[in-house]
Amino acid sequence: MRVISLLPFVGAAIALPTETPGAPPANNITAPDVNAIKAVPQDSFKSYQTGGLVRQSMKSEGSKSKRDWVCNTSPTFTWGDGDNGGKGIFITNTDNDWRGFYAFHNNCDAVPYKYVWVAAGATQFLSFPDGWAGRIQRGVDATMNNGQAHWLGTWFEFSWDNNGWGWSDVSLIRGCDGGVLVSSQDGSGAWKGFTQDILSNAPSNALDTKDDGQRVLAATEFIGGAINTPPRDWELQQVGSQYVYVDDDHGSPVIASTNGRFGTTWPAGRA
Repeated sequence: MRVISLLPFVGAAIALPTETPGAPPANNITAPDVNAIKAVPQDSFKSYQTGGLVRQSMKSEGSKSKRDWVCNTSPTFTWGDGDNGGKGIFITNTDNDWRGFYAFHNNCDAVPYKYVWVAAGATQFLSFPDGWAGRIQRGVDATMNNGQAHWLGTWFEFSWDNNGWGWSDVSLIRGCDGGVLVSSQDGSGAWKGFTQDILSNAPSNALDTKDDGQRVLAATEFIGGAINTPPRDWELQQVGSQYVYVDDDHGSPVIASTNGRFGTTWPAGRA
């Protein structure tokens, strides 16, 4: 891929894409007030263990092959989609440089459905079709667009139900490469996730290495469901199962949005 710039990022270069439908858009999307979001008490809104969220199972090889979606053979790049008030996700990048975000449909792990690059301090909107069930991960093109699955990292999971409701969570089951804060846009005040740094002081036996060389928190569950206790226990201590999936058996970290819209804030991480 030809690039327009190379930017430093914790041991890895960031390459901004150029196969684009134009320049990065200017927009007037207001960034969320993270402190105001986190000030809303958890007991003031409904939380769910799963609710209507359709999640990707990793507990068997067979489950990974089950799909209700035709997987992309190449990803779609966007600088951000138009917002007509329908279902979708706002992505706010509060890191100090451009960051890439990659959306994968459940069990379509090798090629993203679409991806977006967001400038430091900016917010972009991504739309998704009816029937969507999947996740967004942070990353860089050299890894996320190389045609291989890269599970290790924080997953923001979301899906829509037949009534148009959105369901979402932040999952650390497949690892953690930084925080994500998700908030419902339906006026309920519902939120989950975290923004604090839980990587810098993590114990060494809780760490693993991403395919691009970044040291991050390891998956808390092995394929088959056995628990990897060092990262799981660290995340329970640092964040808590009320806010994120640390495994499949703790907490109620899922929220709903009756209008199918969520805001997400992504602080500094390790892409």
